[in-house]
Amino acid sequence: MNPFLRPALIPAIAAALALQAEELKVGNNAAAQPRSAAEQQRSFVLPQGFSIELVASEETGVPKPVSIAFDDSGRLWAVTATGYPRDNEPDIWNRPGQDRVVVIDRPLGPGPHTARTFADGMVIPMSVLPHRNGALVAQGPEILFLSDDDGDGRADSRRVLVSGFGVQDTHTMPHQLERVPGNWVAFSQGVLNTGTAVTASGKRVNFDRTVVARMRPDGSDLVITGTGLNNIWAWAQARNGRVFFHEANDFGYGIVPFEEDTTYPSFIKRLVHPDSPYHPPTTPNLTLGGTGFSGLAIADDREGTFPAPWQGMFFVANPITRRINAVTARLGQDGVHHFTQQPDLVSTDDEFFRPIAVRFGPDGCLYIVDWYNRIISHNEIARDHPARDKTRGRIWRVRHTSQNRRTAPDVAAAPQAQLLRHLQSASTWEMRAAWHQIAARDARDLIPALVSLASQTQTPNDVRIHVIWCLEELGHFDAPLWRTLVSHADADVRHEAVRALGTLNPPMSVLFPLLETRASEPSFRVRWEVIRRLRDRADQLSEDQLAWLNRWRTQPDLKNTVKGWDRDYLAPGGTYESVFQNLLIQMAGERYRGTVPAPVSSRWTGSIARVPARSADETARINDRLRQLITQVDSTKQFNAAEGRARFEATCAVCHPTGRGGGGFAPSLAGSRNRSTEAILTSILDPARAVEGAFRVFRVETSDGETTDGFFGDEAAEALTLRFPGTPSRSIPVKSIRKAGYVDGSSMMPEGLLNGMTDSQIIDLVRHVQSLE
Repeated sequence: MNPFLRPALIPAIAAALALQAEELKVGNNAAAQPRSAAEQQRSFVLPQGFSIELVASEETGVPKPVSIAFDDSGRLWAVTATGYPRDNEPDIWNRPGQDRVVVIDRPLGPGPHTARTFADGMVIPMSVLPHRNGALVAQGPEILFLSDDDGDGRADSRRVLVSGFGVQDTHTMPHQLERVPGNWVAFSQGVLNTGTAVTASGKRVNFDRTVVARMRPDGSDLVITGTGLNNIWAWAQARNGRVFFHEANDFGYGIVPFEEDTTYPSFIKRLVHPDSPYHPPTTPNLTLGGTGFSGLAIADDREGTFPAPWQGMFFVANPITRRINAVTARLGQDGVHHFTQQPDLVSTDDEFFRPIAVRFGPDGCLYIVDWYNRIISHNEIARDHPARDKTRGRIWRVRHTSQNRRTAPDVAAAPQAQLLRHLQSASTWEMRAAWHQIAARDARDLIPALVSLASQTQTPNDVRIHVIWCLEELGHFDAPLWRTLVSHADADVRHEAVRALGTLNPPMSVLFPLLETRASEPSFRVRWEVIRRLRDRADQLSEDQLAWLNRWRTQPDLKNTVKGWDRDYLAPGGTYESVFQNLLIQMAGERYRGTVPAPVSSRWTGSIARVPARSADETARINDRLRQLITQVDSTKQFNAAEGRARFEATCAVCHPTGRGGGGFAPSLAGSRNRSTEAILTSILDPARAVEGAFRVFRVETSDGETTDGFFGDEAAEALTLRFPGTPSRSIPVKSIRKAGYVDGSSMMPEGLLNGMTDSQIIDLVRHVQSLE
């Protein structure tokens, strides 16, 4: 018996799964069979000059790795998640699990390497971040600190730093723990979980839906810094300090330059501020395919990493298409990044290859976390499906022939006097490790040398930025130095110098004259930081200071828009940026008046009804029909492509985008050539089982007894907007609503979509869906 089969599963479904288990050639590709690591390695296709090496696998102690990180000694840390997925089972977090935190002590040499266990008894941990004598781990409703108190290489104690996160959906729990300047740890949560996070100091933060947040490493504080998108399984901070992530679904946000206080679009509304504008698409012309982007890395070592033209590229982990995509970026004069897809770095015909995270290591090579599973989809295939692989997993390393194999310096053990040399390294990992160590050791004796380094004209700007981070965390404010930094020729240096003032907190008598020098600042990003520094002060702004800020208010053309996912957006390159700037000034004014509004979540995200459970006979009928159609589709060689396209346009394209942003509110079907017949047909025949909870039917009951079912589209203070497939949306005044919420067990995708179609028409439709790039 499968140990992960839910006990509450009704007998008819259990019987159907048992029939499938007899064949067991089912999943995202019914014909796929697992390969050994050696067989898989031979299947990879890489550009000339690149090779791929096995770092670790299930055979060396790393089953189902989900997250990796390198510590300041060059060790590789990973967490396993063999129990995934286990939704709506709150009890599992209260008892020991089968997962582990593991460490590979010397990961850079020829592999495969054997991992040692740092902590066991874990339950589907989602992220690991080495910290001091242990690691921070995001696991279920908590973020923990596991510490090695006696130095034997194993965790001796576990301390809860933050608790109370929602666990309704195990693939959108808090994840992507990343160290960021100012002594913070950033992380994100996906769209389907709700909860109230409680810090170690007792602070309570509403943590509903999709958010980006930061916490203190000791759990003493927690702040939401952005909202929106649906699941952010990526975080990459470039050497110049800019942060990038991406939306998992391919609808115009394949790579996103993150900006604090921003609201991005999402399936369910969550605004940073009641008047927040939605950020426009960042990659409207980038179509990578797939609906599960889950990793991002930048080859930005100054030397020793991938050579031109690969140096400086972004690499996207794409588990649906089984590729590592390569993307170049160009920053326009208007401050907008323009991204262009390049030939893939890695591809394979192994249907189990599922790259779910990527990270550059201390050796300048790209490390790939391979979930290695026939099934990658969270919903389209039953979560208790016996074909879900619970044991395999690999970590791969991509190397170019020009890269010499090298060992990593142990920066954590380096004498303090050598940290300044490590801070100036061409290796991004080494530079970051030196910053970590200078802060962790409170190395104040290095302050004179750091000030000197930041002041020298020949110091590279990326080094200067990391010096700013060090001085910030050492709490050293040098007024003459900062006057130079906030007026530096490089906008990224100016940005980081202004941002760090929020941590250094000089008195207003010093701060305001310093910021006044940026009155003619040309960069939106730097202006935004200037506004934040005044907005976020504990002491109140004066009327003159607020008036100085208001000089930056503009009246942009709100009709200057671009089309994107499910709506029109303010055009980037000036219009959106001006509106966002006006919002920050408005927030500063609200702070001045003492009327700061809270972030806005939807009032209407509860459940008010449930579809009755199917009878055993009905469930058996659907599963019989599903097996019959799978066999017919997979055994048919000839089909009518034109008929399939026409039927798709008439029945599916009304709601589903297919790449490049697209229209419609339903999940993107981009990359469906990689979806199995079973997954596609399950979505059509049994949509309530296959789709995300955000796509349940939303029901509004009004005080006059009228009931309206639709898709929860948007809301304002005065009205709710419902959307419907192929017909205009409808706004319902809030004052007329008696009750509104989701109908559990339902789906906006109507059942019976195939009714009236012949088997040949169904085959044509499915084959067209499977042709979508």
